[in-house]
Amino acid sequence: MSTAPTLPAAPAAAPARSLSLLVFTSFFPESRRALRLAAELARPLGARLVLVHLDQLTVLNVEVPGPASPEAAGQLHEALQALADQQPVPTDLALINDQLPDALDALVNEYHPALFVLGRPADDRADFDAGAVLLDVLRAARVPLLLVPETYPGPAAPQHLAVAADAEPFAVAAGGAAGRQLLQQLPPARVTVVTVTPAQADERCAEALEHVRRSGVLPATGPSPQVAGFYAQHPAAGLLQALPATGANWLLLLAREHGLLGALFHHSVISALLARSPVPVLVLPAAA
Repeated sequence: MSTAPTLPAAPAAAPARSLSLLVFTSFFPESRRALRLAAELARPLGARLVLVHLDQLTVLNVEVPGPASPEAAGQLHEALQALADQQPVPTDLALINDQLPDALDALVNEYHPALFVLGRPADDRADFDAGAVLLDVLRAARVPLLLVPETYPGPAAPQHLAVAADAEPFAVAAGGAAGRQLLQQLPPARVTVVTVTPAQADERCAEALEHVRRSGVLPATGPSPQVAGFYAQHPAAGLLQALPATGANWLLLLAREHGLLGALFHHSVISALLARSPVPVLVLPAAA
């Protein structure tokens, strides 16, 4: 009795590469808070941590009077390595002494897909000059960023995600894949699409909700997002009002390369939210 030939099995789909969480690291409070949150995220994500230490003077383009002594450099490396060894997941250490754009490109290539994590100090008097420069460089490089306020007391994972959206359709750029992968692996239990207008505009709310649904930024099997509108003349003020009103513990922003002044995704709005949000802010680059 003849038997039918056995057909070769279809090749299995390649699994998604594990995320890398690149945490800009110092020994100061905002960095310690960001590292603690990143480590809490890394465990359920199966992600690798990378502690990225930047030479502050190089970041600020300040002329350095002379190289650090070998002894001082060795002590710094030893202290940072001890911090890396304390983490609960596999952790690498990257010391950056080069100009930022080139150094960021090298990190992205080595640790793709990579999400950058940065802490924001609670004290307005704190020295955040290098952090502000770093934010500008990261946004110009169109890489995903998670900004963590030093005083954020909530859970690490996005349990209730607020998504800022307006009447313009959007899609996440290829460079933002790491942020989308994080939301796929740690889907929030609730999602609220937030839009801001100076006057009641229910059609705009409905459009914003539909744009988020079609964007693919949210997990396909997650909860159906809800929409909430808020009154404000300035979008940042409305979004800051929305966070405590909705109870969201993460905020998602899309950074467009070009935006109209006053629009929800204009760089001035994103800058204001990065400076004042009480919850972690996930910034993903939008497709042009």
